[in-house]
Amino acid sequence: METSQPPIADSPWFWLYLFAMCALAGGLVMAPKYGARQATLEKQYQARQRAEQIRQGDTPQGAISSADDTLIDLRPLYLVLLVLVSVGWARLWWTRWGSRGDTTINQTPREGTST
Repeated sequence: METSQPPIADSPWFWLYLFAMCALAGGLVMAPKYGARQATLEKQYQARQRAEQIRQGDTPQGAISSADDTLIDLRPLYLVLLVLVSVGWARLWWTRWGSRGDTTINQTPREGTST
């Protein structure tokens, strides 16, 4: 008699992998809109800074943000999500399929012994 494995949905590693992958895919799909919105917010901030510098008699310095070049970007978030996806998949694979020799043990009772 072989022991059957529980459903894959019972594994917390499956849910970590699934949610991290969905977040990563959603972030990549929404990246262009985020870049445009973040650039607008940074331009407003930089305009206020430049106005204050001009008011104080200084010459404004620094580059203005664009949609492709913002001060705050999503790379650290993508990196964290990529690590979570990798860890989730590796642990799911290991607990589900990698250690197969340990989980499928044939247990047949011997004659004359009680179980």
